[in-house]
Amino acid sequence: MKKLVLLSAFVASAFMVNAQKAGNVFVGDNQGKPFQLGSDKNMKTILEAIKAYNAVNHDAEIALWSEELIKKSGEGHKKSMETLTSVTNKPMAILPVKVQGSSDEIVLVQSTEERSFKNGSKQNLNLFELFYIDKAGKISNMQQYVNIPATNEFGKTSGGKYISSKPGSEANGSSLQFSNRGEVAAIENLAKAWNAMDVKAFADIIADEVSIEAYDGTKSKLTNAMLPAEFAQYKSLDWKPGLILPFKLTNTDPASGILVYSSEKRVLKDGTVWDKDLVELFGFNLAGKINSITQFAREKTKK
Repeated sequence: MKKLVLLSAFVASAFMVNAQKAGNVFVGDNQGKPFQLGSDKNMKTILEAIKAYNAVNHDAEIALWSEELIKKSGEGHKKSMETLTSVTNKPMAILPVKVQGSSDEIVLVQSTEERSFKNGSKQNLNLFELFYIDKAGKISNMQQYVNIPATNEFGKTSGGKYISSKPGSEANGSSLQFSNRGEVAAIENLAKAWNAMDVKAFADIIADEVSIEAYDGTKSKLTNAMLPAEFAQYKSLDWKPGLILPFKLTNTDPASGILVYSSEKRVLKDGTVWDKDLVELFGFNLAGKINSITQFAREKTKK
């Protein structure tokens, strides 16, 4: 963190040494133009905005915004502020700049922030933000980049711990992280296909062979060729996922595991009714297909 502050100071001094212009814009309408130092006036505007923010004063903060930004983000900002009991943003370095020849400025701010929410949660963040100031001196846009400290209560990209049952496993002790390769949609579509007893749609989501360990400990294999016979035994199926949690081991290949909490009712053609609450672990292979299912079950919770 200290290195970033020193870097900001170095950049500021570099602008002054080089006739107040340096750097380059590589995209957009200003491509090829250098930057110049901005004004202390706009820096003070940002400090006033931060002061209002720290006071959880929505009205005082948006008074510094442009009309366009208020229309675009004002209501969302108000709702966000209403979730807070307190917030403390501490600027570490501020650098106002502008593209050469432009009347608008960008104020770069490096800061730390502590948030306490009405629901009891707390959050600590390291921030780098860009505040765009129009020629009227109003904040016209904002961009925020976040670094989440390891001590933060939530929002981290990895956490938890995998404890392997195999001695000497390389994965033992690994943390977990969310996976995002379409697993949630796959489970939702799997439920639709299962309930509709749609062989083709179901087969499109699973691998050629799926290893299944049922709630009673029995193990079996399910292949695409077996699906017509599997569905043929049922009169109706009603599987309702209530929670879908996709995750994978940190710093490993993209194969993932999906934890699904659900309820399911199966009515067989012989009149038998199978009605349970389930927790299931679906394994997704490298191709993004379901290749394993481990199931735990209990009788439906009585209401």
